[in-house]
Amino acid sequence: MGNNSEGSKRRGDVSTFMVHLTRNTEDCKSAKENLIDILCTRVIQPRNSKGLFYATEGVCDAARTVCFAETPFNAVKNLIGKHQGRGVELSPFGLVFSKDLLIQKGANPVFYVNTYANQERKEVILQAIKQLDPHKQKEIAPYVEIFGWNGSGGIYDFHREREWRYPGDFEFEWKDVIFGLCDDEHIEEMEQLFEKEIKFISPYMNLEEIFGRMVLSWEESRYGSYREHFETT
Repeated sequence: MGNNSEGSKRRGDVSTFMVHLTRNTEDCKSAKENLIDILCTRVIQPRNSKGLFYATEGVCDAARTVCFAETPFNAVKNLIGKHQGRGVELSPFGLVFSKDLLIQKGANPVFYVNTYANQERKEVILQAIKQLDPHKQKEIAPYVEIFGWNGSGGIYDFHREREWRYPGDFEFEWKDVIFGLCDDEHIEEMEQLFEKEIKFISPYMNLEEIFGRMVLSWEESRYGSYREHFETT
């Protein structure tokens, strides 16, 4: 059998990219300001606990995770704004990483339980996992989630985002960032702010525009390596 990771890179229905989008937060910071803070510190901090056990004593802290969406470049725009069943409003500002990087760091896809069809499933899986010792609960708790009726008469549904989660602070280097994300009018400003070490695209670009940015990025990095070579010879 071949390498599953390598094989998935050749599949058109599987994304090799992971996206983290920022939002306006309760501390009155805009999504743009939050992205700048993330890039300056090179850390994405978890905002709150996730999963069915988010309020369970002894598990709550372990369930504090950073969220990513397994999404192709040209589909990121579908995550932005308000969506039924989702309590947060994501912005066009964010970062794109490779799925391989997240796998190496220990991120995990979310396991979803469908409660549209049967609301009892939520309680069944809660009781099953509660039988585990606390250490094992902490290992699984952040990655178990529902999609459907939340038991309080509302809908909770993120399953179309193909969410992955990383427990605790997600630390990275600028070289790990494939692209920064922002709307068109802020691309030049954001690239200048980070001295063009990070290239930015807009989630609203089509594939041809994104490909053009990728080629430009490659050309500039190649020119930079040539220039460095001649300056040192």
